[in-house]
This record gives sequence, C-alpha cells and structure tokens, in this order.
Amino acid sequence: MAACGSGENGLDSALFKQLQQGGIMANFADLSADERGIYFRFSSNNICKIMLYQARVQEVMFRSKGDPFVHLCGCKEALENLKNPDFIATISLNLRFFLGIYSHKVQTKFFNDKPLQICPQCAKVLEMYFNNDLRGFFGG
Repeated sequence: MAACGSGENGLDSALFKQLQQGGIMANFADLSADERGIYFRFSSNNICKIMLYQARVQEVMFRSKGDPFVHLCGCKEALENLKNPDFIATISLNLRFFLGIYSHKVQTKFFNDKPLQICPQCAKVLEMYFNNDLRGFFGG
C-alpha cells in the first residue's frame, strides 16, 4: 500500500492520505476496474487499488436490503457505480466505514465506524487470487 502514496508529488500524497482517512467521492475520482481490482489514478498517472462502497443510502433501500457491500473488483455493481456520487473510493483494512442513511435528501441517521461485508463476487476474487488477504490485495 505504501507504494501507492509514495512519490514526489505532494498532490498524490495528499490524495492517498484522503483515500486512507475517509475516501473520495467516486464522481470526483478517476476510477477504473477489472476482474482483480478497482483502481484510482493519481494526477501523476500512478495507480492504486482501492475499494468502493455506497456511503449514502436511501432509508427505504437500507430497510429492505440492509447494509451495502464493499467492492474490491469490477463486479456488476462496482462497474455501474464508478461515477456515482453516493459511492466512496477508499482504502480500509479493518472494513469499517462512514455510512449515512437518507430520507430523500435529508440525512436521518449515520454510522461513523460501521463494519461492512465484502460483496460475494468480490470475496470470491479475494479468496481466489489473494488467499483472503486484504493486505495482499492492496499489494503490501
């Protein structure tokens, strides 16, 4: 992971720190995905693996489907939401995230340190290619 944020570019370093400390809205990020990961492209053209999750959830959806999943690879949901402002690109080894629940445009509740599960398709990729090692997934 350190290799992603290392370098001489101060902007890259600041963006990497933001990815680790809370994330960046997907619609503000240059993201791409394939079967082994989701990638954030820095202004220097360096890339870094990230995870993607829905940080803003409508209350009706939350009640019917429960917690959103965390995505690690180019599964269908991740690919559909690479530019969705409700999704956050982030790096978290403990799988704990900020989650806001909304009724229309009003936040009705939030969780500051909510544990979320990896999506089933992404979990298979993590198991198959990275032996269920999240640190290995991020490259160190």
